[in-house]
Amino acid sequence: MTATSPPSPPAHAREHEHKDPGAHITPVRHYLAVLATLLALLSLSAISALFSLGYWNTIVNLAISVIKTLLVMLFFMHETEARALTRTTSALGFIWLAILIGIMLTDFLARSLVPPPW
Repeated sequence: MTATSPPSPPAHAREHEHKDPGAHITPVRHYLAVLATLLALLSLSAISALFSLGYWNTIVNLAISVIKTLLVMLFFMHETEARALTRTTSALGFIWLAILIGIMLTDFLARSLVPPPW
């Protein structure tokens, strides 16, 4: 009887062997910069509610939320260091969300403004 060697793991399971374990550490200053940017965008969206921009309020706040979502995806979810399949899946989800928001905005902007009954 001859001893057989165990089967080798698939390529995606061996990815961690080639990467430097210290390369995944992000400096704290990056997180603090992203935090400051997110807080600035939060205050900008709160301040934009004080101005009467008509239907542009919705568009401006959606744009701010898209920027905040991108920041969270890129820095906190580490999409820049992820595998290609993970990045593709995240990008497709983001594109699908953009399509749905575009459809919603098309419907919203096509409606006529109905004054309140009071």
